[in-house]
Amino acid sequence: MNKGTVRQNKLGIIFALLFIAVLSSAISISINKTNDNLPSAERNELSYADIAKAIKANYDQKLEKLSIYKASHYANRIYRISGSPIYFDYNLQDIGNMIKSVENLLQIAHDNNEIEYSKTQTDGWISGARGVLRRESLTIAPAFPYYFRSLNILRRASEYRICTTQFDRLKEHILAHDYTQELSDPIMIKAWAGQLANAVAWIKQLGGKDYSDVFINAMQQVYPDNGEHLLSSQQYNNKLYGLTHIILANSQYYQHPVNSDDFTWIFDYFDTHIDIIISRAKADVVAEVGIAYLLAGKYASPTLEKTKQNIAQQYNEIHYMLPSQDGDFDITTGSHRNILAIILLASPQKFYVGPWFSQIQDAAKGSDALAAQTHVSDELICPPIII
Repeated sequence: MNKGTVRQNKLGIIFALLFIAVLSSAISISINKTNDNLPSAERNELSYADIAKAIKANYDQKLEKLSIYKASHYANRIYRISGSPIYFDYNLQDIGNMIKSVENLLQIAHDNNEIEYSKTQTDGWISGARGVLRRESLTIAPAFPYYFRSLNILRRASEYRICTTQFDRLKEHILAHDYTQELSDPIMIKAWAGQLANAVAWIKQLGGKDYSDVFINAMQQVYPDNGEHLLSSQQYNNKLYGLTHIILANSQYYQHPVNSDDFTWIFDYFDTHIDIIISRAKADVVAEVGIAYLLAGKYASPTLEKTKQNIAQQYNEIHYMLPSQDGDFDITTGSHRNILAIILLASPQKFYVGPWFSQIQDAAKGSDALAAQTHVSDELICPPIII
């Protein structure tokens, strides 16, 4: 890359950001006026659906406390199980941040600073066993945080159906990288199993190489089924995250059902070990195991029912959410855990693709201000594609 190409189309990005700002202000969203009233804490028994509605209503009322990324993460997942457009404002804010980030990531690549950028990310890593492993992993793949963040932004752009020259240039750079080392090294798997499972799916989704066999073979060697008793709590959860994310990422996170025959070895493992999983795993993991069964259409599975029972038992009727393992009820740090609980306990049997940028644009039609900006939005929308 050269500086000329990195800086080209800046004007287009500015217009795109201006359009998104106008569009964001034009969509009227009133989350706090949701019809999902919080069930009374005095009720002794709540159905799975009641609990899902209560958690959702609680988060609907407090979304402004979440970061833009976490709020859009919530918005995407609620859309994918409901098809509701009421959260599009949060998706727009996410898109605006992504467009800003892409040019920075391109500049980092132009300056060959991927490793230096990755080192700066370690400051935010928590201490403990996972933090130690992740810092050690940088000796194996020193630029992994840069590539993983870029993949995350690119796959979200793909899911929103956004096309710009900047995204295309970043994708070309990211897919040119060989990920074999990252996806097969034992230290990398012990540090990032869930993230690596995501990366495999995202690379393939973006049109890159299929590393599925490389990663799965390495996972099975690092975590043989007969070695569970040797794993620490942290490593046991890491293994389970790797297994669940293989399935969830292949559904493009609740957009498409999966074929259980493609993941027989994982479902067999869950069925055989579900009682141990429930006794040892975090709520996030238990919920993801259950959601994998929903995505596969295995609605009558005893394993699915056990995950629902476990998650429902962890629900707190005073705080309208699931606490952390330490009993914390922080709305921000608990967002991932509670979004998963909503999906599992709501038990959707239909999933919605999107939201696409064109769908968000259509929701805002009728605004005179937006009509004048249509030509800008067209530059962001990808041609239709078939999955």
